[in-house]
Amino acid sequence: MSEFNWEEVEQDEYSRSATPSFVKLTTRSYITVMGVAPNRLADATFTDLAAAVTAVAKQISEGPNVGIKIPNFKAYRPYPLQAVWSGGDKISNRHVFRIWLKQPLFIEKAQFTAALAQLDLDPAIAKQLHFEQLAEGFEIQSFSDTPLEDSAAALKRIQTTIADNQLVPKYNDRHREVYVAGYSKTAPVLLRVALDENFGQIDEEHVVYN
Repeated sequence: MSEFNWEEVEQDEYSRSATPSFVKLTTRSYITVMGVAPNRLADATFTDLAAAVTAVAKQISEGPNVGIKIPNFKAYRPYPLQAVWSGGDKISNRHVFRIWLKQPLFIEKAQFTAALAQLDLDPAIAKQLHFEQLAEGFEIQSFSDTPLEDSAAALKRIQTTIADNQLVPKYNDRHREVYVAGYSKTAPVLLRVALDENFGQIDEEHVVYN
């Protein structure tokens, strides 16, 4: 059975292009957890929780192979980890994070609960993990081939595109990082900024929907 691979099928949504693009993502299921990491991706609080979420997502993806019953199961590669960072007007000041890891449409909370029960996670970490229905919404994105910092070129490209198209960020104190190449402190990252849909106008052909 061929495996669904987001990196091949959803290349526009998980873009590796520096050129800014737009996504509008509707409500889906996510494994989530929140925390505070003064050292951002280098902080053990973040990496420990990220590892736990990743492990649960991987266990769910094993499905029938590990005794987790999943109706209409289709083999798939787990989606990439992402995190919304908030708490300041600059990237370096945003230390509050919320990790999201998307699940396929056929995954429900029962499979999350079953996977969690199978893993030997630290109980203090396990109890912080949740299965939620969330919508990423309307966002502008640009790929950064270097770790994000206040002067990141990806951020400048997004800010320029926002200004040129008379767009307005939905928030001034947060951004999303999608770790399409892993979540180490040295890895490249897909940067996303949420937009207010009531301002500016982008041609539909330039927006990826999912």
